[in-house]
Amino acid sequence: MPKHKILLPLATSLLFAGSFIAGKYTTADLRPLTISLLRYIVALVFLTLLAMVRRSSLSVRFGDLGKLLLLGLFGIVGYHFFFFSALRHTEVANTAIINALSPIITGLMAALFLKEKLSFRSYLGIVIAVVGVIALLVKGQSQNLLKLNVGQGDGLMLLAVLSWAIYALLVKTLSKKYSGFCLFFYATLFGVIMLLGLAFTEDWIWQIKSVSAASFWSIIYMGAVASGIGYLLYTMSIGKIGPTRTSSFVYSLVPIFVAILALFFFDEPITAVMIVSMAGILIGLRLLMAQRPAREA
Repeated sequence: MPKHKILLPLATSLLFAGSFIAGKYTTADLRPLTISLLRYIVALVFLTLLAMVRRSSLSVRFGDLGKLLLLGLFGIVGYHFFFFSALRHTEVANTAIINALSPIITGLMAALFLKEKLSFRSYLGIVIAVVGVIALLVKGQSQNLLKLNVGQGDGLMLLAVLSWAIYALLVKTLSKKYSGFCLFFYATLFGVIMLLGLAFTEDWIWQIKSVSAASFWSIIYMGAVASGIGYLLYTMSIGKIGPTRTSSFVYSLVPIFVAILALFFFDEPITAVMIVSMAGILIGLRLLMAQRPAREA
């Protein structure tokens, strides 16, 4: 693969990894629903301007509004509520490693609910990835597995991954009708509408009056850079090297970048259990992605 084509997923991975670090900063003085709302208000403004510049079609059928609402519920509200909640209770690198399980869970759910056929190699990949994430969840201690002693933050991140898998399946069913940009725009729009109401339970207006500079710039980064520019680069990468290679690159590199950034910003150590878990998930991802038809240039 030409080197210039690798730069797109590489840059995307780095921008996405930055959102984990930025998210950790915001959890110091903001609540999960408030962070999600502020992040996606910024993202919605960015996407609206981008749609105007690109003259993207945003027309949708009335009958699909229910599914678009569900995109917002699971992809924006659900995923980010659990994600930011997880960051309050576990290491940043842990959330990124567990997040790398997303395509594995999505593939399994697609086989169960959309009747997609998976090869033996793919199921083997799923098993290896699950073993890898279990090792992380129980901190490499078998007695924790027997006692089902899983950290609160890691459990919340698993719920985030489940929310994202549901979102991905919804996107898959709608992608034959609408572009990825159109789906992400409406997921963001409906997500913001729902968050405007839900965030009142956290007194979000009061929170933003005393927001720190670190949280302010972190929200700008997550909204405009990670959700805006990062999404655009991800889409461009799909156009250059295809969806399978792009997903494989991004989901493989993000946890590595996050672990390095977390070590630099928060002095979070890179442990042997993290390395083993990451290796298991990446091997599983590799096996799952290898099933896809090789139609990508």
